Amino acid sequence: SGINAEYGYFSTGISVRSWNIGQWCAAGVLHGHSGHVMCLEHVAIDDKKYIVTGSRDHFCKIYDATDGIVSGRMPQATLNPPHFDGIECVVWGSGHLYSGSRDQTIKKWHIQSRKEKGGQRPAHKDRVQALAHISSLGSIVSASRDGVVKLWREESFGDPKSDPAKSVIAEIDAHPGSSIQDVQVSGNHIYTASADSTVKIWAIPEVDANEAMSI
Repeated sequence: SGINAEYGYFSTGISVRSWNIGQWCAAGVLHGHSGHVMCLEHVAIDDKKYIVTGSRDHFCKIYDATDGIVSGRMPQATLNPPHFDGIECVVWGSGHLYSGSRDQTIKKWHIQSRKEKGGQRPAHKDRVQALAHISSLGSIVSASRDGVVKLWREESFGDPKSDPAKSVIAEIDAHPGSSIQDVQVSGNHIYTASADSTVKIWAIPEVDANEAMSI
């Protein structure tokens, strides 16, 4: 789900419904996917607002939400090339969108040009199930069904001229043998929720994002 000041957005099957928060009533619906919508992100760029969705149909789609979406709406754009399997998570970073998939990869997208700017293939040994952004480090957090959490430098992420290993700031065997279902960042901590029925809290040290770190 995603919420801005006026509207909330909730995925349901192959569509996304918008709700007027003040009146708490249905306002509109987003169409265009052929598979279940698994995730969405509210993105604000200058005076424009967008809803970006990720689906089991392997695609991310962009919807113009500047006016709040009060009727049926088709996507403004579809991001290509798609993933090779269903998309499980999307997150807005420092000027780019990131999508994580069952195909074990993370892609980096430029919203304005609708182009892929790189990716990590594979990023994990199993499905990428959750993503989060750490603005203080200029980094992306990914969590996988392999139980591992990784922190990636945004600046060099997916750059074909960079050593992929050097894009990793840290790697944590957070939940050995158990799938991580979600990851969130709040303040100086990372929170991981796992199929092992636990939520773990990890401190984020104050380090230079250009240096490797241990957690």
